[in-house]
Amino acid sequence: MKEDCLTALKTNITGNIKHYSEPINDWIYEFFDGENPFLEYKFQIDDFQCDNDLSDEHDLSMQDVENVIRLYSSMKELTDTQATDERLWAGLAHGDFWKYMQNRWNFRKVTENTSALIQSRYFYYSSDGGRRALFKNSLARLWWIGKLTYDNKRKDPFELTRYMGEDFATKALVIFSSNYTSNPCVTHGLFSALLTLDNEGFCYGKKRRDIYYQATRYLNIFGGTHILDYYTEDEIKEKILNYMHNLK
Repeated sequence: MKEDCLTALKTNITGNIKHYSEPINDWIYEFFDGENPFLEYKFQIDDFQCDNDLSDEHDLSMQDVENVIRLYSSMKELTDTQATDERLWAGLAHGDFWKYMQNRWNFRKVTENTSALIQSRYFYYSSDGGRRALFKNSLARLWWIGKLTYDNKRKDPFELTRYMGEDFATKALVIFSSNYTSNPCVTHGLFSALLTLDNEGFCYGKKRRDIYYQATRYLNIFGGTHILDYYTEDEIKEKILNYMHNLK
């Protein structure tokens, strides 16, 4: 999306709020008096569509994982700089992925939060700035989760991504809230340990997510006194497993 058009849309969310419930995006061209607000992206990617047919909470987590795999598989050659560009994701959200966004987020009933939700899901917005804006943007977060969980050393490169199929939103939030998880090696070590615990049938706390919280809490504490970037994926995995096994 052109920079000036991006700015104009972000500035006029309240005035355009009713249009975000429309099934097609023709209103965008009318808003710009027939001008095309989109630019041709000079990057070759395979055509793909996001899955948006599921509805209940569990299925939405599985759907998000499937969409991470689809989107990242087609766009994994993007550089980190390209993947942080708001113009890319805002352009896709208002263009080729308009139908997906319509089905993923139902804005047919306008509430006092609708404007803020549009701002964060179609554009970049976060009260604390930084990486959280990537987490809230509906398309950017799919790419970045793919980036941080994809492991081409595994038979299934998306094995760690699939681990997020249960409670996707919670696990994604931790990834984007912790600075240490900007390193795929650290993320791989964490998720590899959690996947091992899951396969062991490991139990801790009253809910399955308690295992996830406890492991990430330990890694946060450990990372406060050690430079995690100096550790290998296997070393991080073993430290988490040793800690969790000693809790029993």
